[in-house]
Amino acid sequence: MGAAHDAIVVGAGLAGLVAATELAGAGRRVLLL
Repeated sequence: MGAAHDAIVVGAGLAGLVAATELAGAGRRVLLL
């Protein structure tokens, strides 16, 4: 059973949003909390 997400970003401040956007743009499956 594979992981549902490649990365989990905790925090939706500016840094969290940028990190999640960059990861998603690189094809990663991201969970933003």
